[in-house]
Amino acid sequence: MYRPVLAVICIIFGVFVYLWQQTTAVRFGYKVSELKNEYERINSENDSLRLKINSILALEKMDKIARDKNLYKPAEKDIVYID
Repeated sequence: MYRPVLAVICIIFGVFVYLWQQTTAVRFGYKVSELKNEYERINSENDSLRLKINSILALEKMDKIARDKNLYKPAEKDIVYID
């Protein structure tokens, strides 16, 4: 008498475990996708910041070389425009 009830309970339990596993896998899949997108965004931002740093350092280096060679920015009156 208890066997059919126990069998049904076991089947229902198995279905719930299967459904739990599937929903957990889907949730983890969404989380992995979200983290991958965030990683790509941060990586792109990092590349952009590296370019900005290199640009600033190049300008500072150029300024230092100009000062070492006693070069200076000309006054406005010293600039001659050619057409």
